[in-house]
This record gives sequence, C-alpha cells and structure tokens, in this order.
Amino acid sequence: MNKLGLFSTVLGVIMLISLLIMISLVGYIDERIQSECDSDIGTIGQLTGLDEGECQNGRNWSELLSSLQLPSLLAGIFFLAIGGMFWKKS
Repeated sequence: MNKLGLFSTVLGVIMLISLLIMISLVGYIDERIQSECDSDIGTIGQLTGLDEGECQNGRNWSELLSSLQLPSLLAGIFFLAIGGMFWKKS
C-alpha cells in the first residue's frame, strides 16, 4: 500500500469516528434541551430571557451537528473505498 492509500484509509476511519461522536453529541444536547428547556420552568426562562439564549443555542448546535452527519458518513465511506482500492493494487 502506498502513502495515499494509507492516508485515505485513516481519513475514512476518522470521518466515521466523527460521525459516532456527532450522534452522541446530538443525543446529549437533545436530552439536555428536553430536561431543561422544554419544562415549565425552562419555557418561562426562555420567554423572559433569563436563559440568555442558551436553549436556542443548544437547538442550533443540535441542528448543525445533525446536518453534518450524512456528509460525514458519505465522506468516510468514500475515503475507505479509495483506500481499499489502493490496498488491492498492492
């Protein structure tokens, strides 16, 4: 295997690991939003501005990470496939 195949394989593995991390983070953020923002006290805090926008920031981060999951998966598969082609050529 040449260096490009090794680099591609490592990059593919990193992308798939980042996918798993993003899935975990989205679950954690959504859990925190549900317990702290979607309760009666959390809703009052949002309406009065006492939460200082933290609930909306959490929702924004959750949406951002959710939107990056599919590209991370596709990139990981792509780089692993490229690396696999270099493995077979060696």
